[in-house]
Formats: sequence, C-alpha cells, structure tokens
Amino acid sequence: MYGKLRIQPVRELFTMQNAMDRLFNEYFTEADNVQSSVLSPRCDMKMKEDQVDVKLSIPGVDPDEIEISAADNILTVKAEVKEDSEEKDEKAEYHLKEHRWSQYYRQITLPVEVEADKAKADYTNGVLKISLPKAEILKPKTISISASKKSDKKSE
Repeated sequence: MYGKLRIQPVRELFTMQNAMDRLFNEYFTEADNVQSSVLSPRCDMKMKEDQVDVKLSIPGVDPDEIEISAADNILTVKAEVKEDSEEKDEKAEYHLKEHRWSQYYRQITLPVEVEADKAKADYTNGVLKISLPKAEILKPKTISISASKKSDKKSE
C-alpha cells in the first residue's frame, strides 16, 4: 500500500549546500554593485638585519593620494582612486562600466620597533615599496673589551 521511504542524507546535504551557496552569492553580488568599496591591498613583508621592507600592490592610484603612517608597531597605508569626471554625452550610454571609485586601506603589525621618521617609500607601476629602519635599540651592538695587564705586586 505504501512505498518505501528512502532517506538520502548525502543528497539532503548537497541540497542545503546549494541553497547556502545561492544565498551567499546573492548577498555578495549586491555588495559588488555598490559604487564605492574599501579594498585591502596585497602585502609582502621582509625583515632584514637593519630594516623591514614592505611591498603593497595599489594599482591605479596617484602617488599624491597615498597616505602612510607608522605608530606603535603598526604601519597604516591609505589610498584613494577617484572617479574620473567626464562629460555627459546624451547620445551615448554605458553597456559596461567596471572602473569605479575605490579606497585602499591596510594596517600591518610590524614585527619590531622601527624609526618611522627615517622611513623611505617608492611608488612605481602600482607597487608601493616602504623601507623602515629598525630602531637603534634593536640593532646588535659590538661591545669592546678593555683588558689591563695584571701588575706584579711585591710581597711585603
């Protein structure tokens, strides 16, 4: 009279996973449509004997729009890509527009104390390179030993 009821737990898991994927895709697709966004640039950090080198990828930014600061072992980099102001053409309309205004922001915890006032930065072809010298207290210091000759004392 009644057929067998088959429970397929793996199939149910895949159905739930597909529903969650659709939910997340819809949510993040809406977020991508927003005209402004804050991006976190990719970063490489290398520690040398006397300095820390940081390299960040920040393409399309005018060097005057980059702000770098270092305090309390935290390096902060902010940058902004401004939207191009262009004339409106009544006869033309965009079919695709992917270039947009955005901001870059990244805070990096430095592994050692640095002397921020002696830091150097260079921006070439969308890559920002920052060299931060280590603080003097962290650099190894050579301590010289002074030895005096032992004088012969005559016994009295």
